[in-house]
Amino acid sequence: MPSIFISYRRDPQAAWAGRLHDRLVAQFGTGSVFLDVDMEPGVDFVDVIEERVSQCDALIALIGKDWRPERLARAEDWVRLEIEAALKRRVRVIPVLVDGVRMPAAEELPESLRPLVRRHALDVGHGSFHRDTEVLIRAIQGLQQATKAAAVAAVSRDPFVHEADGLGYVWIPPGRFMMGASPGDTECRTNEKPAHEVEITRGFWLSETPVTQAAWRKVMGSSPSHFKGDDLPVEQVSWEEAAEYCRKINGRLPTEAEWEYAARAGTTGARYGELDEIAWFGDNSGRKRLESAKLWDADSSKYWGRLQENGNATKPMRGKQPNAFGLYDTLGNVWEWVADWYGPYEAGSVRDPKGPGSGKYRGARGGGWDVVPLVVRASVRIDLEPSGRNIYFGFRSAGEFR
Repeated sequence: MPSIFISYRRDPQAAWAGRLHDRLVAQFGTGSVFLDVDMEPGVDFVDVIEERVSQCDALIALIGKDWRPERLARAEDWVRLEIEAALKRRVRVIPVLVDGVRMPAAEELPESLRPLVRRHALDVGHGSFHRDTEVLIRAIQGLQQATKAAAVAAVSRDPFVHEADGLGYVWIPPGRFMMGASPGDTECRTNEKPAHEVEITRGFWLSETPVTQAAWRKVMGSSPSHFKGDDLPVEQVSWEEAAEYCRKINGRLPTEAEWEYAARAGTTGARYGELDEIAWFGDNSGRKRLESAKLWDADSSKYWGRLQENGNATKPMRGKQPNAFGLYDTLGNVWEWVADWYGPYEAGSVRDPKGPGSGKYRGARGGGWDVVPLVVRASVRIDLEPSGRNIYFGFRSAGEFR
């Protein structure tokens, strides 16, 4: 069971904290949710709090009237220490807003707590308490599923380095998941619907990062990428070229269903973690525009060179947190080609879907280094002609190597 820590100010939020505690205990069981009233008489309050925060899977930061950000300026403030410890450990911190309060602005918080404002907050009301807490429960269940998925992956098969391309590969075990629009995701598009159950009946190996330029050069003997660096993802490769690379290493491109199953790694939300911690995208990889359109019209290579000088570029592998399967950069950095012809989803459960039998476009997933946050989600999908290539598209390879 997940370990959940409820952080709150005792006087104004005690009733909310107690109600939330009881609801979560009813869902996850006694011992899975910690509230400071659960401490035994005579124990050291400081030691218990530090121990529980260090062990929790998720910390709920209950923010209501009189939460009073100015109290957080004191280094000894316990709400500050609790949230600080959780942020430092990179556990899931979920702000829960009650009594109609707003999320505090970054400038109202100590620097160590400012990452809190990037956490998606949940509003909980008296009249909608059960409906609102269902969203919270689903998020925590996603953490639980990710933990299970990681455990399965860990005992299934050990990662290995493929001699053909020098990349690390991790084992993705068989399983079921809901493919498409995530529960509560208000940013999803029509082509991500309907959400439908998919069963992946056979495990497979998947490169733990997108294919790097070093790996591409080793297999294909060329260097097509605009942004140069051995540990940068290869880009400016077409679907056809990506498929040829995979054939040369006795592998294949993952299907669209396999890709999303692997990217989610047991989670059910729009992302498998906090966006800035797991992905390179426009807001953290230097998305800047040049004012002169004439520069683009005259010489596109010079335009992209100037963008790169401003920090606009792909990023080295493993710069962000991996998901529970040990995969890096599944969201952000480069869009990733998948094997399928692009087409609409159908309702109903399916096994090992491979997309339409034919089509005009191939699919790509994951978002890239230049996109806005709403695009960097597990269910986002786009299409491109198989012969198309640009600085946004790369891929990762799959196979039944062992």
